[in-house]
Amino acid sequence: MVGFLCVFGHLAPDQHYRRYQGAANQRAAPRDPISKRDRDVPYFAVREEEVMSTVSPANRGPRSLQSANLQTPVVPPLIARALADEGYYKDGPPTWSGAPKSKDAKNTRKRYIKRLRRLSSQFPEAKRLANVLTRCKPRRRCMSGACPECGRAFQRWFVSEIAKLAGNADAADLKSISIIFSKHRTAEDQLPALDTTTMKRSMSETIKDVDGLNWMVGGVDLSLNDDTQKKQSIAWQPQLYAIANADIDPLSKALRDTFSPTIIARRPVQIKECDGSTKAISYAFKTEFVRRIAYRTEVGPPENRRKCWHTRKVSLRAGEHVQAMLWMHKVGFAGRLFLRGVRMTRIGNSVGLVQIKKLE
Repeated sequence: MVGFLCVFGHLAPDQHYRRYQGAANQRAAPRDPISKRDRDVPYFAVREEEVMSTVSPANRGPRSLQSANLQTPVVPPLIARALADEGYYKDGPPTWSGAPKSKDAKNTRKRYIKRLRRLSSQFPEAKRLANVLTRCKPRRRCMSGACPECGRAFQRWFVSEIAKLAGNADAADLKSISIIFSKHRTAEDQLPALDTTTMKRSMSETIKDVDGLNWMVGGVDLSLNDDTQKKQSIAWQPQLYAIANADIDPLSKALRDTFSPTIIARRPVQIKECDGSTKAISYAFKTEFVRRIAYRTEVGPPENRRKCWHTRKVSLRAGEHVQAMLWMHKVGFAGRLFLRGVRMTRIGNSVGLVQIKKLE
């Protein structure tokens, strides 16, 4: 005990270390997810590149989350602080039609844990991820990108912050944007190799000099596209959904010049008016993925029928869903978040999105 006091006497109070277990086969209690630098600095802001920076090993959380097999990302400090706000795990604003309740998210997490354990023989990492989600509790959140409760909390933070940005923007300049990254289409059994860094970098390079673009915030989405009727394969397709405050003409030109139509995606760029509602904003960072089945059908009035391709959305199969959860855990929330023209900022005990002022 004397040795313990000498070695660990410099540690933070009991709220940072709830207990210490000396046995080698037992995990250490989680540390405060916020780095010491963030606790000492009253106002800390980062741009998009800094959001992706790593946290020191001392702030990585429970050692049992770090595994040679299960690739666990380091949670950036600002995202950790946002997820540490228990208010986002409760019910209340922001809310929208079809938004899951806190009880729904908790039950979903338990159901996903059972699925992960049931398929652990097929996916060895699934059992470790199930253990991660099992330990998600109030004030000791797992912060996994695959956790329904943490995903719901991050989505609610995302919606509340963009709603503030949209409230200060001209409603006529608010756009909803969808980009399909055809070049990053990934084979059904190669999902772990899909990295979001390159696609987000290409997006940033495309829009960095666009006139009239004030800000763009969104998230990388994923679907399993069944294009067998198009004589194509079944593959994972990443895409970006975003909300932007921009002049539509120069933005549309820049995006369409970069992301050209392909056999897989005939309309890779879609830009629509956005009403700024919480429902529309929530679509920019989804927590559930689906399987999309392409099929040929006839549309139009009886006297002028024509054939075109449509897509039907269905739930992922159990094995596909486990693959998606393992990928979501690997990339984390930071890997899916896209920011342009705004920065994540710490003010007091909260985290917000603040528009970056352009130099005259």
